[in-house]
Amino acid sequence: MAYERLLERDHQPDYDTVRKNIGKEVLPIWDKVCYHLSENYPDYEPELIYYNPQHGWAYRYRKEAQQLCLLFPERGAFSALLILNEDEETRALEKVNYFNARIREVLNQPSSLPNGRWLWVRLEDHTDFVGLKMLLEIKAD
Repeated sequence: MAYERLLERDHQPDYDTVRKNIGKEVLPIWDKVCYHLSENYPDYEPELIYYNPQHGWAYRYRKEAQQLCLLFPERGAFSALLILNEDEETRALEKVNYFNARIREVLNQPSSLPNGRWLWVRLEDHTDFVGLKMLLEIKAD
């Protein structure tokens, strides 16, 4: 399924455009995620970047060279990208039954990396937010 992301490199979206694109139904989850990141990971600064032509604009949360996650606004949702190393992947898989069905499905797919994985999580509801919080805890440990 193709997600409607903000793909135009020459048109950097402002925050209002991002919020409008995400939409009223999912916007409370976006706000909770942004608040959670700012409160629990204050050393990770959000930075709006153009990621690539397939994924478009994203908010990257990182401190120095360490990246926590990226948030990709979409029409009616948004996706988070977490790059897990081998240890983080193992800890996430140990807790796989605590995640909702959508995140369990993503975690149970084989990784294309020899060590660790790129984990794409599309957030559409509160249970996705709870799962993302657990993944961020694993990532930030």
